[in-house]
Amino acid sequence: MAPLIAPDNPWPLWAVMIVGVAVCIYLEQTRPWAAKISGPVLALIGGMLLSNGRIMPIAAPSYDLVDDYLVPVAIPLLLFRANVVKIIRETGSMFLCFHLASLGTVLGAFLAAFIFQGSFPRAAEVTGVMTGSYIGGGVNFVAIKNTYNISPELTNPLLVADNFIMAGMFAVLFVISGSKCFLARFRHPHTHESNSERVQELAARYWQRKEVALLDIAKALAIAFAVTAAAMLLTQGIKSRIESKVVQSIFANPYVLITFFIVGVTTVFHRSMERIHGAEEIGVYLLYVFFFVIGLRADLWQVVLNVPVLFAFCTVMAATNLFVTLLAGKVLRLNLEELLLSVNATLGGAPSAAAMAISKGWSNLVLPGLLAGIWGYVIGTFVGIVVAEMLLKVL
Repeated sequence: MAPLIAPDNPWPLWAVMIVGVAVCIYLEQTRPWAAKISGPVLALIGGMLLSNGRIMPIAAPSYDLVDDYLVPVAIPLLLFRANVVKIIRETGSMFLCFHLASLGTVLGAFLAAFIFQGSFPRAAEVTGVMTGSYIGGGVNFVAIKNTYNISPELTNPLLVADNFIMAGMFAVLFVISGSKCFLARFRHPHTHESNSERVQELAARYWQRKEVALLDIAKALAIAFAVTAAAMLLTQGIKSRIESKVVQSIFANPYVLITFFIVGVTTVFHRSMERIHGAEEIGVYLLYVFFFVIGLRADLWQVVLNVPVLFAFCTVMAATNLFVTLLAGKVLRLNLEELLLSVNATLGGAPSAAAMAISKGWSNLVLPGLLAGIWGYVIGTFVGIVVAEMLLKVL
């Protein structure tokens, strides 16, 4: 049966996508149940319901426009605060903790890949996607997914599993942070300093509305488009001169080059970049549009069939991350709060790490948690692609 809106009718298609994304963001920010599900999962579920209900088409040229133009531009917008010097200087010992958690993700990725090989198609590439996601976040998930052109029948259940396992792990992290068993075995200097008044003060300061001027939007988009264009041109140049498929997949990858370029800009011109507001919000919005589109492309029945095994797959990766981080942290006598925030930053990204520090009243760890999560965005795509390429040779 033909969809209600034809694939070659762009205005109604874009209207439904933009309105759908707005509804998802509204629900996420105003309804507790929607916040628990998360905006990206709401977006892809909404997209699936519309396309499988024959209201929207499964494929359309407008969807390709999102892949080809909006997603690449979203990556530099999300990395406007990726000043490497500031990240290393101000994260302190948490920088080490974050890399222990990243190591836990990589080890968990190889373990999960070998346990579940043959359980679902393209296991190596899916493992690379989740490695990037469980070091950085949604921006890395999208970049690696687009690199290997993984089908929505795998991407959508993977995103659902990713978000629900992530939510479950956050609950585990909060339990551990207050557990007498763990507090007795790890140093925990920040826990003694927390109180309810400080929590409220931190929350009010962090979540307040931010001022954004028209010039901010103009500067943010100008830099994002310039960086993306330069990366795309260099990608074409490298591919025309280097024949090695491995080198091409990593160093001629436009998403890796976009990341390197924007990090260079934000590090060298950090004062000017810090004065530009609104870039991250625009980037997140563009990713929500992408999640809605991958929902539109998916067969709901195939997604349901693939969810259970991918839940188990993500659980192995996340649990290994936590186990390796706590074990190595115990050996190195690191603080429990920084270890738990690092696991949070790898699994959920910069905002969730900052949110955990705020909710626990760890005032001195809000900025390190945020910066550690941003560093995850910087390295996640590169590490995820390396893991995928290694697994493609052995699986």
